[in-house]
Amino acid sequence: MLNSKSPVPLYHQLADILTERIRSGEYSPGQMIPSEISLAKQYGIGRPTVRQAMDTLVRKGLIHRRRGAGTFVKRPEAKVDLFSLAGTSQAFLTQGIRPGRKMISPLCLKTVEGDPENPFNGHRAFFLSRLTLAQDRPILVEDIFLDAELFLGLDKIDLRDKSLSRVVMDHYYLKPENGVQTFKVEALSGTRAKLLGLTRKDPVLVVKREINFPDAPGAVYSVLFCRTDTFAFSQTIPGEVS
Repeated sequence: MLNSKSPVPLYHQLADILTERIRSGEYSPGQMIPSEISLAKQYGIGRPTVRQAMDTLVRKGLIHRRRGAGTFVKRPEAKVDLFSLAGTSQAFLTQGIRPGRKMISPLCLKTVEGDPENPFNGHRAFFLSRLTLAQDRPILVEDIFLDAELFLGLDKIDLRDKSLSRVVMDHYYLKPENGVQTFKVEALSGTRAKLLGLTRKDPVLVVKREINFPDAPGAVYSVLFCRTDTFAFSQTIPGEVS
């Protein structure tokens, strides 16, 4: 029950109680929780206090309101550790999801121009662009640039439906050492928006990633355009961070 003599506000106490019931499974994902009127009566408090507690749970991502229907326990989002160095295919496979691929621009050798953020700007590099689908829905577009000298002969390998990170390890015996990533939210061009089933007004997560290999820094550079309405993209932070 609530303790009116506690320095902890009543709405916070109620939010903690409901949080514990959700996490213990007493209120399961998708289940409707008691109404504000029921909770106010049960705990002997006013509806404004209950509403504050519910607002707290909404902010914590534990519940969501459906207009005219009630308040329900939110189903946990599928999380994909997309930003590890293992590659996008492995990120989905770890969650038991086999991604599909559609090649937008097949691998070719090109001179990169007009892109100062690209480490290959002014130089020749292998380039490919592909669309990744999960559960038959378009999830992300990747533009990938690779060092033409380090990956000599890559254009002779059939990359359709293959994990690029696996090809790099199996054919070139290279494993990523570390990388640098930047994140930004922005709108897409008409072409990319159409590929992802979005409009030009819909914001997406844009990730620019530079991957370093032993004795070959910046050998792979990619730009990922990610939809975030189906999966929550996560990143694991090493435990030794200080």
